[in-house]
Amino acid sequence: SQNHSVSVSGGGNKAKFYLGLGYQDNQGIAIQTDYKRFSLNFNGEVKVSDNVNVFARVMYANTNNDQVSSIGNIFKSALIAPTYNKLYLEDGSLSPGRNFGYANPFYQLSTYNPRRRANDLTLLVGSEATIIPGLTFSPQLSLRQVSNYARNFQRAYLNGPTTLVTSRNASGSFSELSSPQVTGVLTYIKSLNNVHNIEVKAGFSYFEENNTGLSASGSNAATDLIPTLNASATPVSVSGSETHQTLAGYFSRASYNYKRKYLVNASLRYDGASNLGSKNKWGVFPGVSVGWNIDRENFWKALPEDLIKLKIRASYGVTGNISGLGLYQAQGAYNASSLYAGNAGIQISTLPNQDLRWEQSKTGDIGLDVGLFNNRIGILFDYYKRVTSNLLTTLTLPPSTGFSSILTNYGSLQNKGYEIELNARILPSKSAFQWNIAFNTATVNSKILKLPENGIENNRVGGEYVYDPKRGAYAYLGGLQEGGRIGDLFGYQQVSVYATDEEAAKGPVDMLIPRTNKTKYGGDVNWLDVDKNDTIDTRDRVYLGNSLPRITGGFTNSFSYKSISLSIRMDYTMGATIYYENGARTSGNFSGANGINADILRSWQKQGDKTDIPRYYWADQNGQWNVWNNRGNSRFYEKTDFLCLREVTLAYGLPQSVLKRFKIADFRFHLTGANLYYFTNYDGLSPEQTDTDAAYPNPRSIILGASITF
Repeated sequence: SQNHSVSVSGGGNKAKFYLGLGYQDNQGIAIQTDYKRFSLNFNGEVKVSDNVNVFARVMYANTNNDQVSSIGNIFKSALIAPTYNKLYLEDGSLSPGRNFGYANPFYQLSTYNPRRRANDLTLLVGSEATIIPGLTFSPQLSLRQVSNYARNFQRAYLNGPTTLVTSRNASGSFSELSSPQVTGVLTYIKSLNNVHNIEVKAGFSYFEENNTGLSASGSNAATDLIPTLNASATPVSVSGSETHQTLAGYFSRASYNYKRKYLVNASLRYDGASNLGSKNKWGVFPGVSVGWNIDRENFWKALPEDLIKLKIRASYGVTGNISGLGLYQAQGAYNASSLYAGNAGIQISTLPNQDLRWEQSKTGDIGLDVGLFNNRIGILFDYYKRVTSNLLTTLTLPPSTGFSSILTNYGSLQNKGYEIELNARILPSKSAFQWNIAFNTATVNSKILKLPENGIENNRVGGEYVYDPKRGAYAYLGGLQEGGRIGDLFGYQQVSVYATDEEAAKGPVDMLIPRTNKTKYGGDVNWLDVDKNDTIDTRDRVYLGNSLPRITGGFTNSFSYKSISLSIRMDYTMGATIYYENGARTSGNFSGANGINADILRSWQKQGDKTDIPRYYWADQNGQWNVWNNRGNSRFYEKTDFLCLREVTLAYGLPQSVLKRFKIADFRFHLTGANLYYFTNYDGLSPEQTDTDAAYPNPRSIILGASITF
């Protein structure tokens, strides 16, 4: 990757300007995942009079972002391919592999011809006018225009060694977004005898987003040489759309402090959205916070000066969210492109719900800010509790309605935890060598408080019917249910691997074996019989973790000596579990995965072998690893706890004596390494995966940069 930028700025008492140009070229990890970006940023400010300033800004970006249709499939194909697969055939051409679904990834990528282009332009003009001393008005008007063009073309390809597929599927699309926005803010600031300090703000905002789009697809082009839609002999589909959304709001905020000792802030928002139900388009969102700088009290002066500074603060606020709401779900959506009995018709596709309203999150927070030894050590502590109500939730409907579900505001979720931040300047400020450290950690505990009424215990949705040893009875666990967490994972616990046929014959009957003969042999898995009924079935699944992390954080060490500086940043996550699917595929050889991992070398081979790796079956016929009947081996539910060496930066600036000689204001070099190493026991591509190793991996990068200021 390359990233270049240059900027020029200047001006005087009446006018100022800034112009920046940038170019980025990132080749990506996978072939054809190139990203190129040219950007322009221009700012200008003119002082019209003593009371009025006018400013303008132009931001423009042109991007080429070529992506193949399925990045996940490309990496999965590479991971589960047999190690003996050929990359090239004897004639030098790329080998197609077993079939296209599990092809040589180089070959698969070579069949695509993608293109994505975008232009993003924002124009902004605003002003700041002083009406009377202390009272200012700041209006601002902006317009954003974005256009996107995309096409994809798949050349003729071999599906396996001999089958040539000439469908040559092609697609193309064009879209345009227009977003005007207007804001205005009145601000009044007053200080009475430098004791009572007041600041009041009031304003409004108006935002529109208009989208238009056209798309089409075709197939059966006569040649690979023309990738555009005009070469498709068979038109497949055509589509068009126009959407509109409006957001408007009024807001105010008042701040007061007495001798900067007692602090009070209050805010109020009144926001509306066009895609909410007609009865509930507007919502009211208040907030308040208070603070007390205890170190400013007279009784605190008895302590040594600058020994400790202490502030206590608390806040409570309500915020709104409609990110899970489509543009026309409240009003209902219709499909007008279907034929019925040969005639065009209109069919309702989404049930309307005019009662949809804002999700509301009510958050309370209490915290401490502590500074020690003239702020050489700083400590921040926060405890928070957030309850989100009126959750935009899909409610299942009975089949008699003709619809599977409807979107409602039903349910509530609680998140609570703490956040701690510590920073320290190890050496005194007079020292030529400086060392600063910073550390932070945060926890989150989630609990489902309310779900739509469905007549089931805890209003459960989904879940696993298993034996619960705590109750001594069968029960539904996991899924979504009141009092539970989101993201609980269940699977089958591997106790051991049977060493002999005789030992296997004494074990429980495994009803999940995907064949009529349920006999087990030496080398098969001994699954935990949770309910002790000598039968392994779906009720024997156990809790194996949760997909959401409970603890996150990081720490930074910064060193500097004269013109040299070194920064080391690390971060960590704890508490999450993921199903390591690629490990299971390459151990169990299922669903077309012909790759075999090294664990097979220590698998069960003969009667009497003691190992934790069961014998190898072709296509996992015994369901050792695979998800037959939702089978998931506990060995592959892995913790994704990690400590990442996220960034190391070494910088050097030329000394002033050299800069003056060449009449340069500043000249700095830096070398940065990013995503350098993960300390983790997770065996997959990256412990930061949230799915089963099908996502684009996090790249390790080395960045060399220089900046010069004239």
